[in-house]
Amino acid sequence: MDVSDTGHVKANMGSWAAVYILIAGFVLGTLALILGSVPLWIGTAVALVVGTGLGVASRIMEQAY
Repeated sequence: MDVSDTGHVKANMGSWAAVYILIAGFVLGTLALILGSVPLWIGTAVALVVGTGLGVASRIMEQAY
């Protein structure tokens, strides 16, 4: 676990990737809701599952203050 000079834990690349994938999933979900598109709903589900899995694998919750 990397600690910065201020004593806080630094985030790793897996954590940031998980955050970006989850944000993309919510954006897709918003578009799917507006457009009523089933393929976008499927993309939303995939992005949320992948982002959550990546967040768990990168131990994102252990990087909280």
